Amino acid sequence: LKGKRAEMNRSLKALALIFFPAMLLSCDGGIRVDENLSVNPGILEVEAELASYTLSVAADCGWTAEIIAENGADASWLSLSKSKGQGSAQLGLRVFANPYNAQRKAEIRFSSAGGSTASVAVSQKAAEGGEDMSSINMRVGSYNIRMSTLSESDPANAWAERSKRLLTSIKENDFDIFGLQEVSTASQDWLKSNFGDTYDFWFFSPYSQGGSGDRAQGIAFRKSRFSGSDKHFFWASNTPESCTENDTGSQGNFKRGGICGTFTEKATGISFFFMNTHACLNREPNDAYAGVYVDMEKKYNAENLPSFFVGDMNSRPEYAAIATYREWWKDSHETAARRSGASNSYNAYSNVAGKYRIDYIFVRGKVQVDEFCINNTLYDNRYPSDHFPLWADVCITK
Repeated sequence: LKGKRAEMNRSLKALALIFFPAMLLSCDGGIRVDENLSVNPGILEVEAELASYTLSVAADCGWTAEIIAENGADASWLSLSKSKGQGSAQLGLRVFANPYNAQRKAEIRFSSAGGSTASVAVSQKAAEGGEDMSSINMRVGSYNIRMSTLSESDPANAWAERSKRLLTSIKENDFDIFGLQEVSTASQDWLKSNFGDTYDFWFFSPYSQGGSGDRAQGIAFRKSRFSGSDKHFFWASNTPESCTENDTGSQGNFKRGGICGTFTEKATGISFFFMNTHACLNREPNDAYAGVYVDMEKKYNAENLPSFFVGDMNSRPEYAAIATYREWWKDSHETAARRSGASNSYNAYSNVAGKYRIDYIFVRGKVQVDEFCINNTLYDNRYPSDHFPLWADVCITK
């Protein structure tokens, strides 16, 4: 019996040698009963102007820092010199100028692997005479860039040459969010390569059930300014959820539909609905399926947010499809306080005033259109596409 007790004591000592060091590990390696993490100051109230501050972190473990703005708003107005560290440290905090007439708040949250936390509550005063956070101004656009794979009668309009003009054109139009049509697979890669630092892209090819592939349309939006959610795509047919050859007639047989989503400006939290299409080329299905876009807006914009419907709609203002759209949206060409540029959007590489107006920006809800433009700028007397880009400078209010 005495021998068994001795053996048991030896076993308990061995277990202690295993478990007690684990209890004393740093917070990066496991549980630590005496882990410490704090930050000073814990509250920081700052002026509206650009300024820099120092935060003192006292810690005996590793930590990470995260900036969380109030109500999920954009937190980029705060910048830390380090987002992670080991032990105590002095951190630089840069607070950018507040352009708005409302106070901004955020939390800088420090966390350890062991579960300890500390935070700094930052509030920044409103700017006197600053912008109103209950509204946003932005440029909404649409651009049919023409398929890069099409053969052109004029070699100067081949993609290799035309893409150089398109590059300049997209930059100069300075869209905040815009719809794209006739985007080949190669064009998708070209757009991401040249504009990926500025825009996020959503593409939809109506030629596959999954929505990926060639002959696509898309939505491009400034990634620094907006976040996108609730992305959907559909077909302009009696079965909108199914890949369908719905555009049939004397002009050829095609598959057409739309892509849409909800977008939120990070700084203000203001959201809006945006839908883009390259509509049916044949007039009969174009007119017949116009109501599908209205139905999809009602379905996917259930919160009744301010709404935009843009694209190459292959329909002149007097056609039935446009009458259907105007029953739900307003034509920004007609409601704008100012108009500039050309009268028509389709140019056929030959008419600087445009031949037909078949590209549109429709708006709905609390949207004021300050200016509408069909931009007929040429580059070395050449067209970037057989469609002119169009944009509307708008103001959305909550």
